[in-house]
Amino acid sequence: MTLRIKNKIKENLVGYLLILPLLVSLTVFTIYPLGLALFQSFFTDLTIKRYMNYDWSTFGFQNYINAFQDEGFWHSLRLTFTYAGITVPLMLTLSFLASYALSKDFKGARVFRVLYYLPCLIPGIVSAIIYSYIYAGEAYGFINSLLYSLHIRDFLSEDAIVFFDNELEVVAMTSFISMGLFGIGGSSPFWIAGFKAIPRSYYEAAELDGISKPRIFFKITIPMMSKYIFYQVISAFIGAFQIGQGVLQYTQTAGNGNLNFLGLVIYNTAEANFGSPNIGYASALSYILFVIIGGLTIILFKYNKFVYYEGDN
Repeated sequence: MTLRIKNKIKENLVGYLLILPLLVSLTVFTIYPLGLALFQSFFTDLTIKRYMNYDWSTFGFQNYINAFQDEGFWHSLRLTFTYAGITVPLMLTLSFLASYALSKDFKGARVFRVLYYLPCLIPGIVSAIIYSYIYAGEAYGFINSLLYSLHIRDFLSEDAIVFFDNELEVVAMTSFISMGLFGIGGSSPFWIAGFKAIPRSYYEAAELDGISKPRIFFKITIPMMSKYIFYQVISAFIGAFQIGQGVLQYTQTAGNGNLNFLGLVIYNTAEANFGSPNIGYASALSYILFVIIGGLTIILFKYNKFVYYEGDN
């Protein structure tokens, strides 16, 4: 080791010590699990009882082959793509427009911002209880009670509507997606900060030129917010494709299979699966999902020509 390298290490010793906890945490809780899961995904007979006792005769790509030959895998993948394809543009559009309205300075704006964000402060277990009551498939459920009270449905002759466990995929999926509307305020601080960061001079110049408000919105606001939109699209897609275990908070049957997203299949395969978890197959499914999310992220970055950054020509 040369003297120059030694001096360089001494100069940066404090910096290395400061990032050491992060490096250890990253290695132990991220890099090692990722590597272990990839390794285990090539073993077809890997359960809890055989954990860390690998049978090399089962080593190969059979888990991946089984996944692509499994109709249940394609069904869960279709449901995942459907959920992500609907919920991401819907939630982002609604949260963007609502936050845009709340970014304006008007009387009571702060109160409305707090109320808009308030549902996101409710603990997960509490919100699960609330939503279970709202969407309960019994007469006491809030939505069913409301329909009976308004005489939209007849209490004596018509049964209560089953939402999450409905046999119709469109009903179960719509119910699950609509539940997410209560949390669209979670990104409001991010959106509002972006709206506030747009220079006021841009709007003043446009108003002096007599440009209409709709055109100002599409020609100034949206382009200036494009980097925020791009970040939210990527984050929302990653979160949507990872949806899974949370479904069990509202239904134990995965909506009669209509909410059996790929993330839930992975969870059931690794944890539940009637007491016989298959770690190898679950790891293979996890890496398939990882490749899908990574591929979509790469595509979004490759075709993000619409994103404007300050300093761009």
